[in-house]
Amino acid sequence: MPRDPAFEIATQCLASRVRHLERTVSRIYEDALRGTGITGPQLAMLVAVQLAGPTTAAFVGRRLNLEKSTVSRNLARLTAAGLIETDGGLRITPRGAATIRDCHPLWRRAQQRLRAALGARELQLVDALTHDPTVNPAPRSRHGKRRHP
Repeated sequence: MPRDPAFEIATQCLASRVRHLERTVSRIYEDALRGTGITGPQLAMLVAVQLAGPTTAAFVGRRLNLEKSTVSRNLARLTAAGLIETDGGLRITPRGAATIRDCHPLWRRAQQRLRAALGARELQLVDALTHDPTVNPAPRSRHGKRRHP
């Protein structure tokens, strides 16, 4: 006898599980960064710009796998806050570097909280997905497919 489709989707959907995990993870980091003036994704963008040195919005978008509009919106906010400069490429400002340093202990606490919440098995799965921020991401074509140099 076949399973009820709604029950199967509700209990087996990998996309739903990943979205649930993403919301849980985001909540932990957003709680930790509350009061700093930036969000978790904005902190990730600051870090990407600092690690890349003078760079472009396109590079940051590829590095973080973000849509162009998301990158533009967050870069505008970070620039308005004086955390990033845009003359001669995207660069972190001294205030942006200080923000990263100030957020670091908060980020560490969020890391510890999330590690405790996930448990060993789940951490192994997440660690297997880790990307290397020092590796240049492959550019994408206009259709979103990776182009290899």
